[in-house]
Amino acid sequence: MPVELRPIISITMDEFAQLGHFGYVSTRKLECSREETEIPYSYTVRLHLIDVDPPYVKEEMNDEEDLKRYNQLVTLGYSYGVYVDQKLVALAIAEPQYWNNTLLIWHLQVHERHQRKGYGKILIDKMADLARDNGLRAVTVETQNTNVAAVQFYMQCGFQIEGFDLSLYSNNDTRSEEVALYMRRKIPQHE
Repeated sequence: MPVELRPIISITMDEFAQLGHFGYVSTRKLECSREETEIPYSYTVRLHLIDVDPPYVKEEMNDEEDLKRYNQLVTLGYSYGVYVDQKLVALAIAEPQYWNNTLLIWHLQVHERHQRKGYGKILIDKMADLARDNGLRAVTVETQNTNVAAVQFYMQCGFQIEGFDLSLYSNNDTRSEEVALYMRRKIPQHE
């Protein structure tokens, strides 16, 4: 099977459909807790891996608004797809953030039948190459504390958890809701 990495210049709803289901089921999560300390303006935030029962189910859909936004982003030249036998099986859509000199991955998806074949890592490494070649200092991605598989994947690709947003998705208790995790892979200019 010929595998090819090439730039995405436009994306259709049919191509998104070819990528299959976009979501996850998780039996674990990184529970997040925030505590104020006795020292003024000092807080402790902890992430702790726990089992969840029933499993956490996240269903995501790519809609027309996403498609419109992504088609604007791909014109910037930072979006790539992996094709097997001329069929799109994985893609990364990214945008440079010049205000902080980083490359932000908006969407990374690998068709479930093509996962664990290295295609996601190929895309991540391409994003790192694009960042380095364009003088950007890091690649950034946002995922959720409930998506432990994604967190582990990004860590294996050289990312670290560098930030979080306790109320990006809701104002509810962080112990039961999603928490946004911001992960970053720093790009030394000699990498």
